[in-house]
Amino acid sequence: MITKLLLIIMSGLLILSGCQRNQHNPTEIVARVGDAYLTRDVVLHFLPKDIDAQQKKFFIRRIVEQWIDNQILAQKALQEGYTLSELDQWKLENLKVELLAAQFISSKTQQHFTVTDREIEEYYQNHQEEFRRDYDEVHLVHLFLEELDNTLVKEIRDSKSLIEVIQKNYLDQRVTPVLEPNGDLGYVIKDRLRPEFKRAIRGTKTGLIYGPIRTKDGYHYLQVLDRQPAGSIRTLDLVKDDIRLRLEAQKRHEYIKMLKESLRKDFTVETFYENIL
Repeated sequence: MITKLLLIIMSGLLILSGCQRNQHNPTEIVARVGDAYLTRDVVLHFLPKDIDAQQKKFFIRRIVEQWIDNQILAQKALQEGYTLSELDQWKLENLKVELLAAQFISSKTQQHFTVTDREIEEYYQNHQEEFRRDYDEVHLVHLFLEELDNTLVKEIRDSKSLIEVIQKNYLDQRVTPVLEPNGDLGYVIKDRLRPEFKRAIRGTKTGLIYGPIRTKDGYHYLQVLDRQPAGSIRTLDLVKDDIRLRLEAQKRHEYIKMLKESLRKDFTVETFYENIL
């Protein structure tokens, strides 16, 4: 993951390797090679999101050092008479064009593309196969406890709703060392559950609370709210948000297509495919 992020960052810095030559407040400058500057804003722009403090320091140093290396190599190349080829210059100019085009499209598609409930229902009815289950699924509520608490165990035993117990005791807000969070897991593929979980919930019953299930991590409780076999169709409530996103993306795509077609009328466009096909 880190290697992939670095490749993306370095590609961006190659583009900017000669761009920071304007005057800046000295406190904004992170590095300088000759007359070229690298500013804090540029470094922060290329910094990956959601990284911890140690990773942040690592990436900042890599970004700065790579920029310095690029500047040194590029400036030495200029001193020795190297220039960009005609194709390289075209690539650079085309990149500017693509960035401007993307910025323009983004500014024209800021509005929300409204999708009605009727449109969602029509899509659902006309695309049933997209929502057919490939595997057996169970709707699970999960609770993990590192140690058993007698009071909590009794409360679970007396309750008909595991999710109510979890929420009442704020257990869904607790960070646990296991993969499965505390709370409603939604529909999950049965065959991908832990072997201990599969054994515990085998059968056809729903509503029962299973547990405590002992694992190497601690103790688990499960409640099966529903079981659905492979081949069944997911209900509209389960896929409504997904359909809304699909239709919003579709409307956005159609809007961009119409925008491009309408703008072509404002410009002289010629093609000479006979010269290449």
